[in-house]
Amino acid sequence: HNRAPDYALPGLPGEERHLRLELKLLAEVGIIGLPNAGKSTLISALSAARPKVADYPFTTLVPNLGVVRKPTGDGTVFADIPGLIEGAHLGAGLGHEFLRHIERTRLLLHLIDATAEDPITNYQTIQEELRAYGRGLAERPQILALNKIDAVDTERLEALATELNQLSQVPLFQISAVAQIGLDSLLQKVWESLDQLDRLPPVRNTVVSTPQ
Repeated sequence: HNRAPDYALPGLPGEERHLRLELKLLAEVGIIGLPNAGKSTLISALSAARPKVADYPFTTLVPNLGVVRKPTGDGTVFADIPGLIEGAHLGAGLGHEFLRHIERTRLLLHLIDATAEDPITNYQTIQEELRAYGRGLAERPQILALNKIDAVDTERLEALATELNQLSQVPLFQISAVAQIGLDSLLQKVWESLDQLDRLPPVRNTVVSTPQ
């Protein structure tokens, strides 16, 4: 062993490159909706995640992740996506950033506040933002959940559910994240949907360009 070397080998020029890395999958399930739809409350009810919850818009500014356990014991990552607003696809309310988070999920759980002044318009606003942003978000598998049903009378709930079922072709569930009503049946549908996605052939990713 040469412990006191008196010579050195000259090095060679190294390579340098700038890399831009992007996370491709944030979570299996993305919880989406307008601000104050109850997304953070729902992820708190389903998992051990404890995001900040308050009665004003934009409490959530970054995705909150929570692991929800299946009956088998396997964990599935849910993401509480910050609330979208009208014009999000144009960048309103950090919209581009929030929509990019949605791109990184496989299944969308669209939460609608049943106590809002116009839940139907709210639903349509989110759907339009997904369509306008493009990149396949509007075609992504989706489940609807009408939230806060414990604070709405039965007649209004029935009318909302009927109209939402006419507007969309996806499963609709009536839940209360706070009172933990309807969560078991909602989760059962989530697991079924993820199982169906697992059986689909893998999607090929095309490399558009490689940084030099």
